Amino acid sequence: MNTPLNLDLRGRAELLTYLVVSQLLARTLTGEWLSSQHTVESTRLWLATNGGGADLMQRVRLSSYGHEIAMRVAKMTPDCSSRDIVVSLLTENLRVDFRIPIVQEIYQTCFDHLVSVGWIT
Repeated sequence: MNTPLNLDLRGRAELLTYLVVSQLLARTLTGEWLSSQHTVESTRLWLATNGGGADLMQRVRLSSYGHEIAMRVAKMTPDCSSRDIVVSLLTENLRVDFRIPIVQEIYQTCFDHLVSVGWIT
């Protein structure tokens, strides 16, 4: 089954932000990045929770971007290695807290990345 991507640019940036935060959380708590299996599950969970759709290639592409961006953010933002700070990026129901300045910066990075690779349609 081929599910079309029904997210606009902002929706894709939100999903990508969720994947980046998930990667940072995994790295901080376990010392390892998310496995491919956990990344797939995180993507499916976000899409189901937010009513989004994406075919396999689109999910793989976003997951790959999430890992790349998370590695860049971890290098450039020392606060992202602090357990207390990374845990605070999520609300109690495990949604990304867009009120947090670091999350806003991650979102902007994700948004800018999607624009730079031409994924705006």
